[in-house]
Amino acid sequence: MKQQDIPVLQYPWVYEIGPFSQSFYEEEADWIDTDYQFMSQATRTKYKKHGLVEAASYMFPAASTKEQMRPIARFMVWLTLFDDYYELCPVDKLADVRDYIMDIMRGADPKPDDIGLMRQVALTRKEFQPYVNNDWFERWTKDFYRYTTFGIMEETSYKLKKEFPTLSNLLLIREYSISMYPYGDPVEASIHYIVPEYVSKHPIIQRLKMLMCRIMAIQNDFASIEKEWGIDTEIMNIILVVKNQYNISVEEAIVEAVNIHDSYVREFVELQNSLPDFGGEQKYVARFVHNMALMISGLGAWYHKGHSTRYKIPGEFPKPEYGIITD
Repeated sequence: MKQQDIPVLQYPWVYEIGPFSQSFYEEEADWIDTDYQFMSQATRTKYKKHGLVEAASYMFPAASTKEQMRPIARFMVWLTLFDDYYELCPVDKLADVRDYIMDIMRGADPKPDDIGLMRQVALTRKEFQPYVNNDWFERWTKDFYRYTTFGIMEETSYKLKKEFPTLSNLLLIREYSISMYPYGDPVEASIHYIVPEYVSKHPIIQRLKMLMCRIMAIQNDFASIEKEWGIDTEIMNIILVVKNQYNISVEEAIVEAVNIHDSYVREFVELQNSLPDFGGEQKYVARFVHNMALMISGLGAWYHKGHSTRYKIPGEFPKPEYGIITD
């Protein structure tokens, strides 16, 4: 399975690229070499070529200053490396890590002997402070809990057993494991608008967030299929799951996955075009939803137009290193 054989998913929203897409590479290299030394040198070298800080500007084009963009870029690197590192971590151990990180996300100081991952999330919180409030921090922390608990931890059992989930289970788990619930929260910081709680909890806003996550999960599955093809623990991919469940060819599975993706996009557009009446908040909520859509189209563009080697060059995707003694 070659990446060039996979169709490019399409969106009705024209993507934008923020002004800082090339601004954080030196800082990113310093973050990685200073605080991710619990990973091997070879893995850290690969991450520097992944263009994660560039992806942040594709996904959050509204950020208007470098200072505003920095925590979003830092969190993109942090979340990706966290996800990769703990991919096969036993669930009971990951639960302890999750709870400790949540404490830091709520304001606790890391311990002096913590791995640098903890210092990086503490810095992210500090850098977000000028742009958000306590309600946002609590939502961000809870979204991290859901991503870890209902996403990574649910995936791990399937990966360790090398057992395909059903399509229904996959879609639900990937909604959380793609990590776009916590990584979508900085949309508010990027547009200088913290969504009021009554708006954030509205069923249509919740549904739009769900659709955003599922669309972006399928994006990721399409972008990573060549990397995952033939690896026995990489079974949480919609193309592979559809192929297995319906005993069809990979070409037929791709068509079915595109249909599922496109149905989610159509529903997102329908809801975006018929938002409830939020009174004086209306124009701000509409801009918030528009920037959620730009996250989707931006990430889709970055997969194909960005400078990342993460999915494009065989061997450039690091293997999980949790529990491995590195150099």
